[in-house]
Amino acid sequence: MSQSETCAPSAAQKMGWLDRYLTVWIFLAMAIGVSVGWLFPDVATISERLSVGSTNVPLAIGLILMMYPPLAKVNYRLLGSVTRDKKAITLSLIMNWVVGPILMFTLAVLFLRDEPGYMAGVILIGLARCIAMVLVWNDISGGNKEYGAA
Repeated sequence: MSQSETCAPSAAQKMGWLDRYLTVWIFLAMAIGVSVGWLFPDVATISERLSVGSTNVPLAIGLILMMYPPLAKVNYRLLGSVTRDKKAITLSLIMNWVVGPILMFTLAVLFLRDEPGYMAGVILIGLARCIAMVLVWNDISGGNKEYGAA
């Protein structure tokens, strides 16, 4: 082995501390959100007042702040070549619009048969990908930014 191979930084070393501990921050944010909702029940009413039409403004600002960094790194001139990659596009369409929904429907039927509300929620999660998280996790994992954006 050469010296450059032994000194190469690992994937974890390449990530910043925010990225490295993203799962911790997500669970911490969920705990804070649940705690705020429990301690201050009126926060839902206040949040509703910060909506314009059906758009919650604080939520929209948070999503934009989360998605902007990965989208700013995309070379948009390369998107044409990505969309011409029929194999990748076909695989993505099959995984997202066939496998995902069937898998979530199966899980919902197996585990939530007696809970129709939860069952519908799980099925809808299978149908609607969270684009923000796709972009963020693709960026963290070092995935191809153009394919992630497409």
